[in-house]
Amino acid sequence: MRYIQTLNGIWDFAFTSGICPESPFKTDRPMVVPGCFDLLEPFCGKRGYAVYTRKVQASGTSILEIDGAGIAGDVFWNEKKIGSIKYAYMPNSFVFDAGDPGEHSLTIVLNNFHSEQFRADFDFFAYGGIYGDVTLTSIPADFISKVRISTEDYKTGKIRIRAEYSRKGTVPVQLKFDTGFQFDTQFADGQLDCTLDLPEFKLWDLDSPALHTITLKAGDDEVTETFGIREFTAAGRKLLLNGKEVKLFGVNRHESHPTTGAAVPTQIMNSDIAMLKNAGFNFIRGSHYPQRKTLLELCDRMGLLVWEETLGWNIKAPTLAETEYVETQLEQAEEMTYQSFNHPCVVIRGFLNETDSQIPDIRPVVKALYDCIRAIDEHVLISLASNKYEADVCTDLVDIVSMNPYPGWYDSNDESISTVDQVYPRLTALSKAMPQDKPFLISEIGAEALLGFRDPLKTYWTEEYQAELLLKVFEYVSQTDCAGVSIWQFADTRSYVSGKGIFARARGFNNKGIVDEYRRPKLAWNELQKFLCNENINTGVKR
Repeated sequence: MRYIQTLNGIWDFAFTSGICPESPFKTDRPMVVPGCFDLLEPFCGKRGYAVYTRKVQASGTSILEIDGAGIAGDVFWNEKKIGSIKYAYMPNSFVFDAGDPGEHSLTIVLNNFHSEQFRADFDFFAYGGIYGDVTLTSIPADFISKVRISTEDYKTGKIRIRAEYSRKGTVPVQLKFDTGFQFDTQFADGQLDCTLDLPEFKLWDLDSPALHTITLKAGDDEVTETFGIREFTAAGRKLLLNGKEVKLFGVNRHESHPTTGAAVPTQIMNSDIAMLKNAGFNFIRGSHYPQRKTLLELCDRMGLLVWEETLGWNIKAPTLAETEYVETQLEQAEEMTYQSFNHPCVVIRGFLNETDSQIPDIRPVVKALYDCIRAIDEHVLISLASNKYEADVCTDLVDIVSMNPYPGWYDSNDESISTVDQVYPRLTALSKAMPQDKPFLISEIGAEALLGFRDPLKTYWTEEYQAELLLKVFEYVSQTDCAGVSIWQFADTRSYVSGKGIFARARGFNNKGIVDEYRRPKLAWNELQKFLCNENINTGVKR
């Protein structure tokens, strides 16, 4: 059996702006977990190393899980390193021997200034801290892991169950479902791979997000996983959910809040998703990193589709020529796919947002990342959000062709106070230039607006201009064969706070949110909500 401890709460803490701390670790004050230390005085805005430590009662084989942290660091048990946090935002899991029964020390050392995957010139702010829940689970010496449940036929309830067991040989395993159905089979050399039709199953859909559970019991171990039965596929230019066409009307969403940084509390996550769902949106692009377990669980339960992707924003060709960088991208893609495999809300996986996909030398990297995800998940649709438009040479390597155009914003000129009239012709031309046998998705588009700045001239940065532009985009998607849109972005988020980029970001924020950083709606939010509720659009959400 498994015993779970939640380790949230007050930890001991220390910060240094010098060299990385080493064992024995020293602390001098308290710090709350989850939380971002660099939002609090006297560490606010400082770059350096943070030491989190606390005492824990534990023994034997254990799993430490951290639902996101950043931006990089190491984990120690009794001052001995047991693993590394390489990828900001990524849920982490470490299996280790906790030792004899009694009190032990757990230490997490993080930095908020350096990571192979997170760079200072990214258009979103790097917060340091432990973003999500920390749990410690005691497990048997022989244990079950990597449980994957995939839908093979949504019409008959056929599912495929795969899992691993730490001991080789033949080991009986019992499968129990929430429907009351039970199935007995076995691990063979540590592997389970079986297919069955689940009686009395329910479909997961946007309007009725029904979930099932499966409990696997082998030896002394027992694991329960939640999953949904659904199919998300592409047919020509259409996207289909359970065989029915669905157009995606969504937003890009960062894990960001001005008072909590990247450690967005569950209640705010819940509020964000409820706002979107109630307004008629059906899709979230989790930009630009793997999503926290908590966010995906909420989307599973509330019925929102999700795109998640590896962390790697605007990476240029020279970096992608480095073997080490590509290997870490592949590792990240693999971990991301395993971590979120059983979440029915995740229907698209991606990587390398706005990379140099116009360069032929990049094709092998894109193909390798595609193949990495596909080897683990045979059904998920895979995409690459590109800003290379007609020059992109990788559109044949993905399942969905996704573009990040910004007509009406970055094409401004001295001759006009508005270029909204460029939205429809630019999207039409771009769509025509893309492959006609794959869905065309607008993965980013938008305009900046400052909350409260309204002007009868409807100039750039006004709420009126943003609302007019985004309504044009929604009209285009609803009237053409475009598969959908995720507008940039849901909420204003902290971005560049230094360097030349800050002069394009008023307040040091990316202000393209349709709500501000405190989730106060702008005019665009109200207009888009009216559009989604009044138009006869197949979003899959009943209104």
